[in-house]
Amino acid sequence: MKHISLFFGLIFLSSVQAAVTPEDVNAWIKTKPMLDPPAAGTVVTFDNVRSLEPWIAPGLFQEMSFPGTEITIQKTADYVFHETFNEATRRHSGEAKIGSGGALENYSAGQPFSHEQILEADATTAGYMIGWNRVHQWRHFGPKSSGGKALYLGSTQNDVVPLNAPEGLFGGGSLERTLTIQYQRVYLNHISMLGDKNYRMKGADSKVHFKELMGFLAPHNVAGTKFVIERKLDPRADDQVNIYSPTERRVRRLSAKERADSFMGSDFTLDDVEGFSGRTLDYKWSFLGMRKVLAVSDSAHDSPQYFGPYSRVPRDRWQLRDCYVVEVISIWDGHPYKKRIMFVDAQTFNITTELAIDRQDRIWKVFQATYKWQGEADGTAKDIATSMPHPVMDGAIDIINNTATLVHMGKDIEFPEMTKRAVRRVFSISALGEGK
Repeated sequence: MKHISLFFGLIFLSSVQAAVTPEDVNAWIKTKPMLDPPAAGTVVTFDNVRSLEPWIAPGLFQEMSFPGTEITIQKTADYVFHETFNEATRRHSGEAKIGSGGALENYSAGQPFSHEQILEADATTAGYMIGWNRVHQWRHFGPKSSGGKALYLGSTQNDVVPLNAPEGLFGGGSLERTLTIQYQRVYLNHISMLGDKNYRMKGADSKVHFKELMGFLAPHNVAGTKFVIERKLDPRADDQVNIYSPTERRVRRLSAKERADSFMGSDFTLDDVEGFSGRTLDYKWSFLGMRKVLAVSDSAHDSPQYFGPYSRVPRDRWQLRDCYVVEVISIWDGHPYKKRIMFVDAQTFNITTELAIDRQDRIWKVFQATYKWQGEADGTAKDIATSMPHPVMDGAIDIINNTATLVHMGKDIEFPEMTKRAVRRVFSISALGEGK
């Protein structure tokens, strides 16, 4: 009976997903919900899943509509970030400006723009404000994980349910490939905790915003592959992306246009990481309005769990979050996406859901990120390293090809304090050349 349910769930999913268009998304954004939102503690099943349609974006809603679905509604939390970030925000309130072409000017630390400033601005300016708030959201020195996984899910079905319980795949589908990854990002400037040091890490490069490492530990055919990305403070400067490939035994530089290519054969590009790479001026931004959206902002699990016909829907608890809706269009005519529609949490500035629309005006990909609050139950945090929602999962579903890639950050994710010496050791280009 379970296999029959999954089979009919697959038919239901495929038929309605193909019918979703960008026009449907635009209409959904503009339509004011006529129903009351679901109350905390509500458990929604397939029989009444339509009651959630006003709060789940088209594309994602169809993914969540299958026999066997069970969605628990969690009380909406008020997250309080660490006082150092809040103090920097207060100290520099009203100083930051949107300059020519959307550039951020006169910014020091904290959140650049308030909710009131965003609502009072024109659609374009407000869009850039949201983008820059996302770039400068509270992240301490940056996240680190050494036990992450990337799961590549195929378009075929099999008779095994659950697909792979140890990896959190409790539905159907096929697991084509698993990569073990390490990841770390470190911010060198605009660091809210370092107000007495001009918000800079001591001895760090004054022209670099952050450095980022992505390494692959398994399987053997990719083990040793590493990417080190350097983001400049100049928003118009290209990233420096160095790649070490064990098969080539050399370090090479990634071109700017390769950022839009498939990353390691996945459904992600480098520009898709956590919904938006942070290169704000690579896009034209427009604020479309506010929407309440269901999102996994405080996961019930340390490791992600999924269900559904293809094991790519989070099996978790969902909060109703106030979100900014923004339309983002690449300034590069050759970009494979015609545009993105992002739903950005108005408090945390995490991108909860994103829809990528291709050049044929089709919904191509649905992105969804899930987070876990590591602080106190009331939304506060005593420890600076737990005073932000920790990323748990970043998922990309290719609607057209019916594949998906799920990236788990791992149980060991942390936001450690960093020093100049530690930055040199972790992000050394010479270490890349050694293949270590």
